[in-house]
Amino acid sequence: MAVRLSVVMVHSTPATPTAERVAQGVVGELIGLSGIDLILVAPLDSLSETSTDRLTLSSLGGDIAVLDWRLAEVTHESLKVIGVDGARTRHSADPDVVTDSLDPATQPRKLYLFNLTEFTTAEAVISALTNLNESRAVRTFALAPIVKRPESDRAAQSGGPVLVSEKVSGMVSSTTPAGNARAKVVTKDGKLPQQAQAKSPTPNEAVSSTSRASEISSVSGYDDQDLDALIDQLDQLDP
Repeated sequence: MAVRLSVVMVHSTPATPTAERVAQGVVGELIGLSGIDLILVAPLDSLSETSTDRLTLSSLGGDIAVLDWRLAEVTHESLKVIGVDGARTRHSADPDVVTDSLDPATQPRKLYLFNLTEFTTAEAVISALTNLNESRAVRTFALAPIVKRPESDRAAQSGGPVLVSEKVSGMVSSTTPAGNARAKVVTKDGKLPQQAQAKSPTPNEAVSSTSRASEISSVSGYDDQDLDALIDQLDQLDP
C-alpha cells in the first residue's frame, strides 16, 4: 500500500543556470506526483516564530524529506532550531549518516535530508524521492507457525471415507468393514439384528399364519356344501 511523504523544498536557489533548472524541474515534477505532498518554504534560518512557513512545518506529521541547498548536517541543525524534531535517516542521497535506534518517545519520525547542490538534473532528484517513498511502503509480516492438520481433516478434504471413532459417535460407520461385519453377527443378548428379524418370522407369527389359513379353508368348505344341497333341491323340484 502506498504511503504519503511530505517533501519540504527550501526556496533559496543559488544564482546558477544548473541550480535554477534543477529547482524548476523538481517543483514541476513533484506537483501532483502520487504519494507526495510538496511544501515550499523560505530559507529555514529566516523563519520567525509567527511566520506562516514555520507554522506549516510545525503542523506536519509523519516522516519528512527536506530539499535544501546546503549540507545535510547544516539543514538538520536548522530544523532543530525551529522545532522540527526527527531522526536523520540514511537513504540513497545521504548514505554516510549513522542512523541511531529510534526512540518513539523522543524521535517519533524520520528526516530524509537532500543536498540539492549534489544533483545536476531534476530527474535524478525525482528518482531518488520515488525510490525512497516506495521503500517506505514495504512492510514485513511474521508468518504464523505451520500446524499439521489431523488425518481426518485431510481425508475429508480429499473426499475419501472418514472413519469415526466409536468413543465419539457411539456407533460404527456403515461404510467401514467393521460396520458391515457388525450387521451380520448376533448381538450379545442372543437376538438377531433388526434386518434378520424382519426376514425370519418368530414361532408365534408362524402359528398365527397357520390358524388364519385353516379358518379360510373351513369357510370355503362350508360354502361348497351349501351349494351342493341347493343343487339337489332343484333337481327334486324338476318334473
